[in-house]
Amino acid sequence: MNEPSAEMRTRLTAWDVTPVGTGFSTPSSELMPGTRGGEAVMLKIALVEEEARGATLLEWWGGHGAARVLARTDRATLMVRATGSRDLTVMAAAGQDAAATAVLVQAALTLHERTPPSSGEVPLVALRDWFQVLLATRSDDKVLQRAAERAERLLATTSPADVAVLHGDIHHGNVLDFGDRWAAIDPKGLIGHRAFDFANILCNPTETAALDNLAARLNTISRQASIDPVTLAEWTIAWCGLSLAWARGDAIPTWHARTARAVADLLLESLNDGDKSSGTFSIGA
Repeated sequence: MNEPSAEMRTRLTAWDVTPVGTGFSTPSSELMPGTRGGEAVMLKIALVEEEARGATLLEWWGGHGAARVLARTDRATLMVRATGSRDLTVMAAAGQDAAATAVLVQAALTLHERTPPSSGEVPLVALRDWFQVLLATRSDDKVLQRAAERAERLLATTSPADVAVLHGDIHHGNVLDFGDRWAAIDPKGLIGHRAFDFANILCNPTETAALDNLAARLNTISRQASIDPVTLAEWTIAWCGLSLAWARGDAIPTWHARTARAVADLLLESLNDGDKSSGTFSIGA
């Protein structure tokens, strides 16, 4: 990356952080690995509102299932850095997909344990607002149409008992090895039906892994998280539709978009407009 920004340099000094290696940037944030008092840390500067919102939620979780925040301003966050050698993407590719899935599900369940905060305490986006891009899409694409129909129904029928504070982007690269535990990073900061947080697990970490393990993962998540498998499948179809709605206009579909469409196709076939089985795999009641 280029030289650290002025804000990064200011925070490094103010929080007594010694950089380790070189920093890097993404479209949404500037990051610098470092140490402070012998502890591995990551200093992150939010470049967009979504990242700042996520940092507020990360601090609210207080290390319960998430990376521990050590200091924060409106845009800067200093957190403990993951230094463990285990990697869920590697595990999934090395015949340990079931174990990786179990870790991801437990990570989400741990985050969901906290009672949603009082209004205004943490800026959270309601799932209906998060889904607006899909709900407002007008298209001849049958997958988008069916996903939007399901999203509207699921959002309208969500019970208060199923509402949780959501990470919003649980996948193999956002749950890291902190040595003594697995913990989540980079939350989106949403609130809504808890099943939504498990949908993205079914679409990662690669197209092949997602499709080869779809049935096993869906049934494992359903049992471990105590979510009806049809409900989980329908939330996943809705999530896939949202992912595709975000990707509309891309000249070349990314693997994420290809995976979302393929997963949605398989689940729609399996549900068969209400039926619970298909020639591909069965969704147990």
